Amino acid sequence: MIPSAFRAVAAILFGFGFTAAVAVALGRWFLIRTGAWDLLLAAERPVFAFGVGAAWLSAVVFVLCAAQLVYWPVFLAVGAGSLWLGWRRSTGAPALEAPVEKGGLSWWWLAPLAAAYGYLYLIHALAPETSPDGAGYHLGLVARYLREHGFSRITTNIYAMLSQGAELLFLFAFAFGRHSAAKLVHFATLLGTVAALLAFGRRFRLPGGALGPAAMAAVFYACSPVVGVDAAATYNDCALAFFTFLAFYLLLLWDELRAPELWPALGVVAGFCFSIKYTGFLVVPFALGFLLWRAGPARSRAAVPVALFAAIFIVPWMAKNAIVVGNPLAPFFNRWFPNRYLHVSFEDIYTYFMRHYEEFGAHEWRDYLHAPWELAVAGSKLQGLLGPLFLGVPLGLVALRRSLGRRLWAAALLFALPWLSNIGTRFLIPSLVFLSLAMALAVWEAPRPLAMALAAALVAGHAAGSWPSVIDRWNKQLVWRLGPPPWRAALRVEPESEYLSRVSPGYNVARMIDDVVPPGGRVLSPDSVADAYLSREVLVSYQCAQCEVLMDEMLGGALRDYGPRWSIRFEWEPRELRGVRLVQTGSDGLEMWSIHEVLLFSGRDYVAPRPAWQLRAHPNPWDGALAMDGNPATRWRSWWPLYAGMSYQIDFPAPLSLSALEVRCSPDQNQMALRLEVKDAGRWAPLAARQIRTEEDFPQEQMPRLATSELKRNGVDYVLTDLGGGGLNVIGPRIAKNPAAWGLKEAGAYGPVRLYHIE
Repeated sequence: MIPSAFRAVAAILFGFGFTAAVAVALGRWFLIRTGAWDLLLAAERPVFAFGVGAAWLSAVVFVLCAAQLVYWPVFLAVGAGSLWLGWRRSTGAPALEAPVEKGGLSWWWLAPLAAAYGYLYLIHALAPETSPDGAGYHLGLVARYLREHGFSRITTNIYAMLSQGAELLFLFAFAFGRHSAAKLVHFATLLGTVAALLAFGRRFRLPGGALGPAAMAAVFYACSPVVGVDAAATYNDCALAFFTFLAFYLLLLWDELRAPELWPALGVVAGFCFSIKYTGFLVVPFALGFLLWRAGPARSRAAVPVALFAAIFIVPWMAKNAIVVGNPLAPFFNRWFPNRYLHVSFEDIYTYFMRHYEEFGAHEWRDYLHAPWELAVAGSKLQGLLGPLFLGVPLGLVALRRSLGRRLWAAALLFALPWLSNIGTRFLIPSLVFLSLAMALAVWEAPRPLAMALAAALVAGHAAGSWPSVIDRWNKQLVWRLGPPPWRAALRVEPESEYLSRVSPGYNVARMIDDVVPPGGRVLSPDSVADAYLSREVLVSYQCAQCEVLMDEMLGGALRDYGPRWSIRFEWEPRELRGVRLVQTGSDGLEMWSIHEVLLFSGRDYVAPRPAWQLRAHPNPWDGALAMDGNPATRWRSWWPLYAGMSYQIDFPAPLSLSALEVRCSPDQNQMALRLEVKDAGRWAPLAARQIRTEEDFPQEQMPRLATSELKRNGVDYVLTDLGGGGLNVIGPRIAKNPAAWGLKEAGAYGPVRLYHIE
């Protein structure tokens, strides 16, 4: 047990330590080459070296992923070369030292606090990954890239389309130390933010020493419960906060020194913010706007290099999406860049739910009046809490009296804007650094004795009140936060598999899937799974257009209202036609137009579809064939909200004698209104046809087997369900009643979760 535990922890520490050392080496080399190194204080050098170097290391890993060279020996060689490059020569100039304020409180006052929280966070970071998104897509994609030796053409996972700069850093560490090594890399960005704040205080001569604004802000930020749980997992919010603050730091440093040597580093850091997370794009216009405002006549000379270096970290991710899915901003802006892999309706629904956690915000401004309490104290609805201290954010407005305070507030407000699109508490983490510093500055606007007393009280109160066991006393809700330190699991005294089996249902489901599904098998699931512990492909219902279509077919097998119960028939005198077209004239913001089958008739005879016919649908032209495939379980859907002008069109290569067209569709589109247009020898024109609407008595019992047959035809061999029902899991209890009716056979089970094989 002990030797295996030692080897496991050693691999984790090597994976993290090697990644951090390579990042520092690359950053040191770049800062020396650009001349910025000699401008930095001794306390600033390791912080900026790590930040700038981490960005470059991520870019190097991107190239290796694109070249299909993701192997640990390749990473080892690249890392060794980077270490040699970064440390083969020193800069000749000694590090600058900032004056230290005399008479302030000793830094040893904060040592117990740092030790306690350091232990708490480090143990959680060392423990196996169990966080929802970390064990899901963050490390799920990392594990897949390592398994497939780089990027593959992933069109079935929206998260593979997001920028993943932090995940590529995780990948470098993961190759050596797996999940916990990647967690430590993210934890290092929290330590980097703390170090940056303390260095910021020395550089800009903030007062108070260990109780000054810089130290206070570091405690306010680092001890916030949502920051701790985020930093100790493989999320990316703390990474974005670190690089956002570095960009702000470099801007103020340039404003003080007026040194163009800082421009390349600023461009790297600002561009990498986009690389970490789309919401980080705001850092680039913020940096460029500040430069254009403060640079005077040298505006273009300052902005151009910053923009060019930023583009190095932005363009590759957009190019990757443009090549893979035809949308450089995927998975969003699909109205601008229509494509077959993502539906506009998904984007609308996704963004709605991101703005309305548990219906929070559904009542608009009235809900937002409760947001401060929910964010700072309650935390259950918005998935995380900042700590009661942050109810005092308005106190920070006092800092507006100073230039630095105004700049901090400008940054805080700008970088808080993404929260309006995703109201999860963690989306405020990048802004929280600036709010913490603004609040601390406001305290120091008071006379010094009072300021020191207030600082001590706020630091001690916030740190004590944010400790997990203390939170239990004042918050009884189910909140995403850290629990007691799992030191046995962290040190692998308790084996990783045993710990995960005990605390993570998602891990057990993932192991079940891996045990049952053969290599190359695909699984359709209503909900996401712990991909980080999985080597099979799971198609999650909402994560791609194909996933939504397949799940729609399964819902058709479970729910009558998803079947073709309506018939709309157009009849006219027989005539020779070159094409027919159905045009939508209705509109509704919540409904979608769909067609199960389009049937054509000549007299009483059904005219079967022919391969030479051209099917055109607008929007969503890619699924047009589903409305003429003879399978009532499939349907063409617009996947856009219903609007006038949608159309479904059939072009014939030669004139065809027709007298009727019948549309069979589901009854979930009450606002649908259709106009028939035809094309003969001339142009398209409306046809005055008799329209007959009837309700069909469709045999629902056929639908389940037809749905699973369609899954099989699309390469899906297994279906994962949850007997708990709810949402798309409505299919779970229905399948469990009679799996044979669906052509399914139970292949595995864990708790309420069932895995079925399609026979």
